[in-house]
Amino acid sequence: MERLYVLPEDSTADLYRCRICGTHRVCHTRWRTRCHVCLDERSTGFALGAGERLLARVPLEAALGDQIRRFAGLTSTDAIPARDAAEFQAAIALGVELDRRRRDGWNDLTGDVHGLPWCGERTGTSSHGTWGVHDRCGAWQRLRERSCPQCSPEPGDRSFTALQDTTYLLYLVRHRGLLKFGVGGARRVRQHLLAGAELVEVVEGRHADVIAAEATLKRQKREAAVPLRKWRTRRMPASFGRGTEVVRAGVRIRLADVLTDGRDVTSAFTTTARRTGSTPGRRS
Repeated sequence: MERLYVLPEDSTADLYRCRICGTHRVCHTRWRTRCHVCLDERSTGFALGAGERLLARVPLEAALGDQIRRFAGLTSTDAIPARDAAEFQAAIALGVELDRRRRDGWNDLTGDVHGLPWCGERTGTSSHGTWGVHDRCGAWQRLRERSCPQCSPEPGDRSFTALQDTTYLLYLVRHRGLLKFGVGGARRVRQHLLAGAELVEVVEGRHADVIAAEATLKRQKREAAVPLRKWRTRRMPASFGRGTEVVRAGVRIRLADVLTDGRDVTSAFTTTARRTGSTPGRRS
């Protein structure tokens, strides 16, 4: 894990990035931390149990097996190792926890989830908190009491359990030499377009499936991810935040490859794209 030095010095915590998969997490500045997703020599043994429990569901849930194989880069005939299943479980649990705190007006949400990667789910409340960049003031802040302490209150948290079968969007937009993918509602997509990004693709699916697809994209494109560096962020629209889920424009991304049961709804956003002067791009 590499420290990124982006949180306030008086926070006693900072963002760290996994050198293997690119996943970010928050941890104490004096602690030696580990990735929320990747297993190492200290976490492999216990965490394999979570992977084996997930694999036990695969014979009854064919779609689950397909999602794990896409996440791990396996073919449709490959056996799924327990380690890959455990890392998939941890990645989904992390995505669920962050999405539960996601709301309009915040970017680059990064957290610390007690229980990952060992158990594949949150097992306690102890945490260094969830941090993000508030669009209105541009500052990294810990999400406390459902609002930015420097600005007026905003909408509260949502229940992932209640949302898992509702529809959600996986989107892809382009700006200059960069591609940005992410999840959210229609307002989030339009926010990127209004900031000057070019529409590429938007796919709608079950909330739970969209979260799984985003986890797969993060893993597949980890080597192409644009580092969180100031000189890079100057090239990005404000809606891109500090560059989370941003890759070079030459990277091939087709959302239908990771959200196979989704519905292409790109055309629903073409009016906004034309009004802002951007046009739907070719699929990368």
